[in-house]
Amino acid sequence: MERRNQYQHRPQRPIDYLKNSINKIILIKVKRNRLFRARLMSFDEHLNIYIENAEQLFEYQDEEGNVREEHENLGSIVIRGDNIIFINLANAER
Repeated sequence: MERRNQYQHRPQRPIDYLKNSINKIILIKVKRNRLFRARLMSFDEHLNIYIENAEQLFEYQDEEGNVREEHENLGSIVIRGDNIIFINLANAER
């Protein structure tokens, strides 16, 4: 039986996943329960992120009890890293 080197493939670090998401659509949740969908363009060591085609997403319940989503186009923005709660890294382009 052939012995396999279990350390042959180094597991990716969280920063590697972020690097692989450059120029892809991501979802970002920040403080005060705000949610953004945008194309990740760059980031720095403090997790400040520069995004383009940013939309702030709003969910609300209408008079009939249905959950609706609206968005506000914001264009290109920078989000300070200390405001970020989570980033959902997209697998595919939108």
